[in-house]
Amino acid sequence: MSFLNWQKFTVLWTPDSYAANSVEAVMNVQSGYVIGLIICRTEAAFDGTGTAAIFELGDGNDVDRYLDAGELDEETAGNMVRAIGATGGTYILYRHFIYTAEDTIDVNFTAATGADGTVGSVRIIIYWAKVYP
Repeated sequence: MSFLNWQKFTVLWTPDSYAANSVEAVMNVQSGYVIGLIICRTEAAFDGTGTAAIFELGDGNDVDRYLDAGELDEETAGNMVRAIGATGGTYILYRHFIYTAEDTIDVNFTAATGADGTVGSVRIIIYWAKVYP
């Protein structure tokens, strides 16, 4: 009997700029990787005036595959969620995703409209395994 050998990848993410929208790679993935459980936790709150900052987690083919806008409370330190992904996506249906080509898992950050406050940070924990070959 063989077992799936899950690995844990952790990164503390802070945007390159609190005043600009960005797409920032946080993890490289290879063909044959399966992505499982993902936990995101607001470590430091994003605090500014105007429309709040938005944190999404996806990849080159689906910007919110893993975490959709509104799942994580970016303005409350300590808020923690299990990523469920966008409606209609495969991750929300199966709670895992298998890569068939190289890609990156990316944070898709939408800056607050009044980007004059505190830059926050999010801890991202991704469980992944190599399933093929």
